[in-house]
Amino acid sequence: MDILKLSYLIGVYDPANDDTWPWHFQYEYGQYLSAKHRVCGRARAAEFATEKEARDFYFLWKHARAFKFELIPVQYWVTGPDPVYPPEHPRSILRAILAHEPHPVRVTASFWFYDQDISTLYSGKTLKKHREALLKYGIDIDQPRPEHLEIKPEQPVIQEPEKRVLTLIK
Repeated sequence: MDILKLSYLIGVYDPANDDTWPWHFQYEYGQYLSAKHRVCGRARAAEFATEKEARDFYFLWKHARAFKFELIPVQYWVTGPDPVYPPEHPRSILRAILAHEPHPVRVTASFWFYDQDISTLYSGKTLKKHREALLKYGIDIDQPRPEHLEIKPEQPVIQEPEKRVLTLIK
């Protein structure tokens, strides 16, 4: 399962030389704050899960008054563990087929689970062999797929930052 992670880097710059952090759209050349409170490049930059953690870390730095900082949000995809489904769930059945059956049988099972027409892909003899192999898993490819065995696409997990609520002060 793919998860979109959000983390923050602390971009630092000298206000005597620049008005803002000068490396937008050239992030690999920017100056960042490392985990050891040193100015470094992108490869050694410290990453933080929240803006608050990054800000607190920056203000612990002894040169925080001499430099200015900008929080750089970084999003990247990571692969997390797949969820555990009960044995009768269609994804568990398909996972078992993918682990134990040859490739053509796996393709036939995938097409059947996703409600694709498999009658035109293989000859009748091949479909008969695939049906015999898939009957061990309780799948009859000669019958239409039951509603409870439908596999719906999963939405990706996207970790968004907390939304701030702006209040009007009169």
